[in-house]
Amino acid sequence: MALETYRKKRDFSVTPEPQGRKAPRTGNSFVIQKHDATRLHYDFRLEMDGVLKSWAVTKGPSLIPGEKRLAVHVEDHPLEYGGFEGTIPKGEYGGGTVILWDRGTWTTIGDAHRGYAKGHLDFELHGEKLGGRWHLVRMAGKPREKRENWLLIKGDDDAARTEGDPDILDERPESVATGRKIEDVAGEAPGWSSKTGRIGKHRGRTRAAPPEEQPATVGVPEPSKIKGAKKAALPDCVEPTLATVVSSAPSG
Repeated sequence: MALETYRKKRDFSVTPEPQGRKAPRTGNSFVIQKHDATRLHYDFRLEMDGVLKSWAVTKGPSLIPGEKRLAVHVEDHPLEYGGFEGTIPKGEYGGGTVILWDRGTWTTIGDAHRGYAKGHLDFELHGEKLGGRWHLVRMAGKPREKRENWLLIKGDDDAARTEGDPDILDERPESVATGRKIEDVAGEAPGWSSKTGRIGKHRGRTRAAPPEEQPATVGVPEPSKIKGAKKAALPDCVEPTLATVVSSAPSG
């Protein structure tokens, strides 16, 4: 899969995801990104041939040997995506929240290209959370299936766990890059990106607040409309009315 597929699915003027480019074929990094989109899943990525070969692991990796986890093979991602953490806007491909759940290096057991082509990759992970031997096995395809379904399986070694042991997904939910949990990143809507930093909230048009109600004023009638009014000149002086001292309050 080429990066053209990755780019065609994204509007980079909207999403903070890196556009990226194909890099020299020298690295052996791996990353796992916890991705809360339509459904919560874990994106498992192995660096190979200058890109990140990618699988969406629906239930996340299991440390119990023989426990098979469905891994849907998706488009190649650029190496820069291995450092991405943030919020993909709703309406965009993969819209949702992403954290960098694990990272490190991987070493192949046998020929990686031959194993990938045959649909059976054996490798070891050297990550901050995951380690030991792992297998990626391609399932037999069904007619008209658009994507390849693989299985991610833990090998039986010292890094494995048994039934009843804590689930690594529950035990270590935090990002290895920032220490945050996925709900912490989601709470910073519309997003935060390790590429651009905190993304400011979009401020659309705001409705003007309704004006405060003013008390009704009593209009002053025209003098000509007052019953019994007579037209006359104003006096030159009006005698002031003086108060008169009395011994009791007036009635009424």
